[in-house]
Amino acid sequence: YKKVDRKVKPVPGIVLCRFPENPLDTLPILSPHVPEFVLTSRLTAERISKFNIDKPGFLWPEEEKLFLHILKINERSIAFTDSERGIMHDSYFTLYVIPVVPHVPWKYKNIPIPPG
Repeated sequence: YKKVDRKVKPVPGIVLCRFPENPLDTLPILSPHVPEFVLTSRLTAERISKFNIDKPGFLWPEEEKLFLHILKINERSIAFTDSERGIMHDSYFTLYVIPVVPHVPWKYKNIPIPPG
């Protein structure tokens, strides 16, 4: 419970945020004939085996090829190690700015604690 003097009163403000175009409009068109998958520097055989897509009866062979093809198209969006991580590009999302009220910061004085 907060006493009245400690209550935080929100201040109305405007948060500006720009959203990109519809991402479905920029998807690449997939061919009905999927090409054979070729390993890349990021999609190695060891990393692909971790996806465990070749379980018997889980996917049909053509579906496995399509999955690997889509992975290859979007390989830069998957991070396997911390060094491969990144952030969203500024052209996709604007930075989020939180408006604040100009104020003077304050700090309570420490409570004196006697040596014990």
